[in-house]
Amino acid sequence: MITGRTRVYALVGHPIRHSLSPAMHNELFRRLGIDAVYVALDVRPERADEVGPAIRTLGLAGCNLTVPFKERVLPALDGVSAEAACAGAVNVVLNEEGRLVGHNTDGEGYLRALREELGVDVSGRRCVILGAGGTGRAVGAALAAAGVASVTWLNRTEARGAAAMEAIAPRFSGVRFAAGPLAAEAFAAQPWSLVVNCLSGAGVPSVVGFPVAGLAEGAVWTDANYWMADPPLLAACAARGVRIQRGIGMLMHQGARSFELFTGRSVDSDTIRGVLDIGGW
Repeated sequence: MITGRTRVYALVGHPIRHSLSPAMHNELFRRLGIDAVYVALDVRPERADEVGPAIRTLGLAGCNLTVPFKERVLPALDGVSAEAACAGAVNVVLNEEGRLVGHNTDGEGYLRALREELGVDVSGRRCVILGAGGTGRAVGAALAAAGVASVTWLNRTEARGAAAMEAIAPRFSGVRFAAGPLAAEAFAAQPWSLVVNCLSGAGVPSVVGFPVAGLAEGAVWTDANYWMADPPLLAACAARGVRIQRGIGMLMHQGARSFELFTGRSVDSDTIRGVLDIGGW
């Protein structure tokens, strides 16, 4: 029963019709007896400057942010967590009595999923991240904090990859950072031991021809996007014995952390799996 006391949370992005977040959060609210509702708000990218004021004006209790708002909402916030400041992007905004505070659960969610599903220790790995948007920056920062040997961003706009490198590199003196074009030649330059595809659907044509034969022994290819039926190069990697991971695990873990920030109630991965009805993960 929705009443005038029901707290309202939202997912803000474009496009968002594919998102599993509303189903996940609303079922968790129901199971735990929390008087709240979670809705999806499709907001045009050109209205990004209005997102922060809208959260205040409408009295939303909190929001998840997805493409393309993770970086563009920052000027409207009153504060950010250490993780969000490092990543230069937020995917959670809490409305603390009119004060908007940004958090980032993407990096933590990615690492938790990688450890749980594949038992992968990222320390010492040479990592390449395809895409330097909000998700790519957050994952890169989390990998650096976890002790990888190197992080390289390959992006269609090279300047964006360079910006991610310049923002994050000073915080991690023991990690090598680089940036380059989203091109087969740049991908083939090193025998990567961890690949993270953080590109949206529009970036798929750029990577379908990347050579996976040169990946390092024991390499892992991961995809942050969970909604693609056939993510690029996953099948090719699997055929060569490269371990692969789809994005649903990252969704579960970053969503669980978001839910904890929203409500103060923790949920484990088994609960999230049950909510999303994805038994067997």
